[in-house]
Amino acid sequence: MLRAYSLLLLTIVYTSGIHAEQAGPIDPAAAVYKIRVKRDGQVADGSAVLVAPGRLLTACHVIRSAQSIRVGREQTQWHAFPAKADIKHDMCILEVPELAAAAPAVIGQTETLELGDRVIAVGYPRGGKKDTSFGELKGLHAFDGANVLQVSAQFDRGTSGGGLFDASGRLIGIIGFKAIAGGNFNFALPLAWVGDAVSGQATITADQPQDGRAFWERPNAERPLFLRAASLEANREWEGLRSVAEEWVATDELNPASWLCLSRTLKKLRHDQAAALAFAHAESLMPSLEPTQNSSVATVNLPHTTSTSHAAEQPSRQ
Repeated sequence: MLRAYSLLLLTIVYTSGIHAEQAGPIDPAAAVYKIRVKRDGQVADGSAVLVAPGRLLTACHVIRSAQSIRVGREQTQWHAFPAKADIKHDMCILEVPELAAAAPAVIGQTETLELGDRVIAVGYPRGGKKDTSFGELKGLHAFDGANVLQVSAQFDRGTSGGGLFDASGRLIGIIGFKAIAGGNFNFALPLAWVGDAVSGQATITADQPQDGRAFWERPNAERPLFLRAASLEANREWEGLRSVAEEWVATDELNPASWLCLSRTLKKLRHDQAAALAFAHAESLMPSLEPTQNSSVATVNLPHTTSTSHAAEQPSRQ
């Protein structure tokens, strides 16, 4: 029986923004806000992105069971009110009347994303000052009609719900969760799941779980294949991983990440010729792939799951 491994929870935000071209550079941090949640005498911190005037997108797990929600920059001075929730995909919209005149994020062209693209992650780690990290797009994992983004840009507690931006500062995803052991296994949620909350995105509907858990919070056997592969790699269960990788390739054959996972697994099992063939297939799907660039979601270490929305140690005094 496979052991279930956990993913480190971060916080997500619904995105409806603007596509219009702007003169001059875009500051990706300008539309990112801090969230502070009060529940059961405790406070927890997260992040959010302004995606339309007066509307923030954040991860539902950040505001789960909230008794009050406040948002702001350095100080969380404004009250926020839940407006829409997609529990399965962990994406919630908040309304903040005081931000009705604020400029929302500029939305990027997510359908043109490719592995290796530069990305920028912005959030408020541990409820402190705004932080920016840089990295590359490492995976595009098809799930529920959209692509979950895997990146090397590092996330920290409290950045859940923050923004993932392209190199031009345009919003392409919402910071969601990561492997607690670190590495290049940080995941952002696709804007397509938000539907009409983001300009130019088609609405994607989903059956909502009765237990209030997002897809990545489910037991390991119920997670999508790319996350199951990550858990097996953490336990170095190569034979089990081979089976999952082969299933992943069969169901997502145009995804180079699935072939890279299979290649790495076969290499660990010392099937060098088969590993080389799998890598060659991945390379044919992504011609820019370097021979040394063979890391995939299968190299993640997931010892346990915990929320990356930051819970303060002291009781709330508000």
